[in-house]
Amino acid sequence: MKKASLRHTEKSAPCHPRRGGGYLRITGGTHSSRRLQVPDLPDLRPAQDRVRAAVFSALGALVPEAHILDLFAGTGAYGLEALSRGAASAIFVEQEFRTAAALRQNISSLQYDSPVIESSVEAWLPRATPASFDLIFLDPPYDKTGAELSLWPVVQGLHLLLRPNGRIIWEHSCSSKWSPLAPIETVWHREYGRSSVSFLAHPVVR
Repeated sequence: MKKASLRHTEKSAPCHPRRGGGYLRITGGTHSSRRLQVPDLPDLRPAQDRVRAAVFSALGALVPEAHILDLFAGTGAYGLEALSRGAASAIFVEQEFRTAAALRQNISSLQYDSPVIESSVEAWLPRATPASFDLIFLDPPYDKTGAELSLWPVVQGLHLLLRPNGRIIWEHSCSSKWSPLAPIETVWHREYGRSSVSFLAHPVVR
């Protein structure tokens, strides 16, 4: 069944400073309000609850039964939220072994069996199967991406992993320029304090 297209807009939600440690909260779906532990590790910054809630409100009917890829997964905030909201499957890619271990514990605590691939995104992407994912979440450390996001090697060819009507959901710094290259374009964009979220897709799905 073809998923609904994204047409509506969302109001910007406030963005609070991102800190490691503490917990993240699932904002909707089967595990709504469930708290998951976030280990206190350097550079580990889970996507904020209010930002995730706005993102998933905008995605709407694209989430149920979707196949998810969560790159630079960290705490797995985006992928776990998607599973709670009815996604069919999720694959998490996270290089740091302590973060990956904590992510596996959170996945298990929610009784999912999603794989966590302990690898750099750059090394894993060439092994990924084309046209396998409906939603690809990309939330790398901001200092990895450079000032012009479309020039970052990780994103070049990433659209080949999308299924028809798929989306790349990219959280990035507001100070970075984002000029997506054909055959994908920005179909949704919002700013939350120092962070931005962009949805990218093939133009035919608009």
